[in-house]
Amino acid sequence: MKDARGQPGLCPRKGTGKNSMSRGTDTREALLKSGTAEFLAHGFERASLRVICANAHVTTGAFYAHFKKKEDLFCAIVQDDLTAYLGHYDSLMERMRNNMQAPSDNEVEIMDYLVERRDLFRLLFDCSAGTKYEGFKERLIAHFEKSYQDLFDAYAEEPVDHDIVCVVVKMKFAQYMELLYGDYSKERVREIMERLQGFTQAGFEALTGTTIKSPG
Repeated sequence: MKDARGQPGLCPRKGTGKNSMSRGTDTREALLKSGTAEFLAHGFERASLRVICANAHVTTGAFYAHFKKKEDLFCAIVQDDLTAYLGHYDSLMERMRNNMQAPSDNEVEIMDYLVERRDLFRLLFDCSAGTKYEGFKERLIAHFEKSYQDLFDAYAEEPVDHDIVCVVVKMKFAQYMELLYGDYSKERVREIMERLQGFTQAGFEALTGTTIKSPG
């Protein structure tokens, strides 16, 4: 075998299984990082697969060794963290239904999670058109509405007016969006959330016309 200058050279050794796995992991991580930047900058539909590969320093062939299509890359970027977030949120709402009066910083922890993953939610809210996550914001609000309806109904003497629930959810969602998109540090977000906890509980009682108490 000749080297790049046409001189005789040694045949390169094939990578060991361990090294090949390491290179594969490095390539995948590089694509995830590059894809995140490209999707945030241009949205899914306008994002360039060629640019993603170039910025990850890999060939398109290497891309297709890991993902069948561009949407698969987008899904790989968001799906694990999104599943974890929804699990945290549903667990929080269940604990609140069981005992609203219990001292807890669960909602603060949820907001910590969101702030640490601002890019995830910007991708889902602003950049997902053309993927299966298109319309995610509307579906998330609908999920909030159902979970808050269940929460209010757990404490009220009779089912709470759904229109009131929708207003509360949109207020809560606007709060989340301000903290996600605003120029707030994680520490400042935590301070704001802690100050809002008392207001939130008082608001539940005032807006529903009920006194919150443990169901049962």
